[in-house]
Amino acid sequence: MEEFFQKYSAAFDALDAESIASLYRLPCSIADIDVAQVFLEKSQLITKLKANCKAMRGFGYKNSEFRIRAQQELGVDGTVVNVDWRIITTSSNIDFHTLYILHRIDHAWRIFNANVYR
Repeated sequence: MEEFFQKYSAAFDALDAESIASLYRLPCSIADIDVAQVFLEKSQLITKLKANCKAMRGFGYKNSEFRIRAQQELGVDGTVVNVDWRIITTSSNIDFHTLYILHRIDHAWRIFNANVYR
């Protein structure tokens, strides 16, 4: 799981919406500061992630750090992961948490649901 979140963090660090989207499965859902949304099409997900990347660029995003706080298997091809995040910007650090549900599809983990909370 550590390797998956290293890829996820690197995609955010590159502010690359398409790379971030490639780590999600469809359909998927995201509940963050904006709103809770369900995405049925990749183009919808990429549009949302492009908006997030634009906002992050706007507030001086530099990079992210993560720590996996807890993980619980959901059978063979599912897992719940609770991650602590720190976003480093040009002026401050932002700490938050995310609860993820991931599914293994074709031997690769993909995010089905992401719930951001403080």
